[in-house]
Amino acid sequence: MGVDYSTMIYEPNYKMWARPVTFYPVVSQPGIPSFVGRGIFGTVSIDIISMDGSDVSEQRTILDILEREFPILPQQQDRLYIPQDRTTPAAGWWEVNDVSTNGGGETTLALRRWMAPRP
Repeated sequence: MGVDYSTMIYEPNYKMWARPVTFYPVVSQPGIPSFVGRGIFGTVSIDIISMDGSDVSEQRTILDILEREFPILPQQQDRLYIPQDRTTPAAGWWEVNDVSTNGGGETTLALRRWMAPRP
């Protein structure tokens, strides 16, 4: 018998750690207006060893989402805005750079900063 990770594991974590996110599905659902969802926002550090042996530090910013909360999952180049949540400051505008699923009901969106074009 399999384990329903989405209900038993992820849901309690999302109730505790997820924050509101406004999604702009410009690629996954063109013409559909923005909508509010939720996700767990975080940054992971990455150490890169260059060819000369020096160590370069970088970071990867991600947003984990529950797949069952999205009729159509976000895709690369969709945009999102992470507003202030109680005492946590706004994280601002982001663009989805990569999408990967863990096969258990959760998808990780790799993000990069997005700046709206000025008119």
